[in-house]
Amino acid sequence: MSEKTTLRKQIDEFCDEHWPDEDILLFGDQAGSSYDVGFLGVGYQQHKGPLAIYDREKCIDALAEEFAADDTGIYEDDEDADPYTDALEWFSFNTEGAWVGESTPIIVSRFDRS
Repeated sequence: MSEKTTLRKQIDEFCDEHWPDEDILLFGDQAGSSYDVGFLGVGYQQHKGPLAIYDREKCIDALAEEFAADDTGIYEDDEDADPYTDALEWFSFNTEGAWVGESTPIIVSRFDRS
């Protein structure tokens, strides 16, 4: 298993400090994931306990960067391939569409006031 990223360590410390007796479900494995940059904090819902909250757009952007860095050459060889579109499709199906129980994180689409 790889070492935790610095950001994942900070997220874990934050959760442990504020909710030491709770297991807050985070996206990715224990070492972290590209979704860590989209972590906004923890919210509380009555009768469900604390839930991790993620920024949808930040997660998709991070995933698109990860896809673009893929060394298989798909984005170089296929001019119609787009890492953002692929990330959006992946996120919509595999993350937003995933239910992993009562602790499933909340995904936020931010309201733009401009």
